[in-house]
Amino acid sequence: MNAGKIYFFGVVAIVVLVLVYTFVFTGKKDSYISELIKFRVEKDEFFKESPDSPIQNKEVFTKLNYFPPDQAFRINADINLIKDTTRLRVGRTDGTTEYMIRYAYAIFQLGGKQHKLLLLKSSDDGDKNRLFLPFNDKTNGFDTYGGGRYLDIDWKEEKAKVVIDFNFAYNPFCTYNANYSCPIPPAQNFLDIPIKAGEKDFAKR
Repeated sequence: MNAGKIYFFGVVAIVVLVLVYTFVFTGKKDSYISELIKFRVEKDEFFKESPDSPIQNKEVFTKLNYFPPDQAFRINADINLIKDTTRLRVGRTDGTTEYMIRYAYAIFQLGGKQHKLLLLKSSDDGDKNRLFLPFNDKTNGFDTYGGGRYLDIDWKEEKAKVVIDFNFAYNPFCTYNANYSCPIPPAQNFLDIPIKAGEKDFAKR
């Protein structure tokens, strides 16, 4: 085979690889964003229509306010289970307290720093694969609700890692309605960086 043919087939191979890469990775990104937008639209519908919605004046409600989707805030974190079964006393916005299970630590890198967040479990939650992550960050009181936000984490016990996707971070119901009492994020779950992902402050629309 002469040099011209080798060059031609080499260029074709590169083009094919670029197309495959573009299709696979761009397709995955587009699919992820589509699923996230679908989730947000369905949540807006729930808030607008459901009798379980915390919105008091549904007639004027249109939608919640979010940061744009950003997959940089979708993290694969290491899981360290907590052997100490001492329960954590968690304050609530109405001045009461509750006790939650200190289940595991999630350890990950984000914003050039290593972070360690406490994953909790409600004692009356029958779903063993669902963990609760209340957190604060440097957007609180500015772009986001001052009292912090929440994430629900799906994790199976045999896995060494867990996905933490801050694009799904949401406000507690007491953000929209003072009649609700909500858990306050523990002090150790403060992230010393801005998490510009997920739901913004409803009051600052």
